[in-house]
Amino acid sequence: MKHLLSVDIGNSTIGFGLFAEPFKNDRVIIKKIPSRPVKSIKTFKRIISDFIKQETNLSPRTSTLSSFDVILSSVVPSLDRPFIAAVKDLFGKRPLVVSHRLKTGLVFDIMRPQEIGNDRLANAVAGIHYFKKPVAVIDFGTATTITVVGQQQNLMGGAILPGLELMKKALYSETAKLPLICLSKPLMVLGKNTSSAITSGIVFGTAGAIEALIKAMEKEIGVKLKLLLTGGHAELMAPLIKKEHLLIPDLTFKGLRFIYLEHLTK
Repeated sequence: MKHLLSVDIGNSTIGFGLFAEPFKNDRVIIKKIPSRPVKSIKTFKRIISDFIKQETNLSPRTSTLSSFDVILSSVVPSLDRPFIAAVKDLFGKRPLVVSHRLKTGLVFDIMRPQEIGNDRLANAVAGIHYFKKPVAVIDFGTATTITVVGQQQNLMGGAILPGLELMKKALYSETAKLPLICLSKPLMVLGKNTSSAITSGIVFGTAGAIEALIKAMEKEIGVKLKLLLTGGHAELMAPLIKKEHLLIPDLTFKGLRFIYLEHLTK
């Protein structure tokens, strides 16, 4: 039986998603760690080994590791080499690395496919698999991204905003008196003190920006879009998005599974 380890290296976190039966279902076990400080080959090997031992009955020192395939999505190039080396040492094979050149089922209706983040590719693939209709995937991560896929699995483009954490850190670091807040759901739009005003501006402001961008995109392409929300702050933002939507926090990992399965059929 094949197992799949899907890995999403992002700017803030590195996510590991373990699919025990990738050919049968999309159930996934997830572990996340900070992206910084930079991890060595030895550290990556230990983290992967511990994760496998914790979540399965397999020992990384046995030949059963040959039953694993690994797929990697990364937007942090400096971490790619040590991670790939760790995978080769542990599993005796290279991971399948996501890029615009890999067979994903997507058709690119954008100017520079090589510039789109690999996590957005995975999100786009998952979005079209779940809806089978034009979809906008909103990922509330380090950056807040919108990725639009059309009826013919054509990746049409999107938008990128500063993420919620980036906004709060920028306000703190680039001003003299604004505090570093803890993000939470605002009780009301009208902030009654500095902290609640910042929270309102960031959270309600992002929700409003998403609504306005989706409305403008639908008008521009003449197509109604289904909405799919994911990312670290998706659960915080979901109640504030008025347009009907589906929330799948682990969407990127499920998209990586779809890409892995698509690659096997080539």
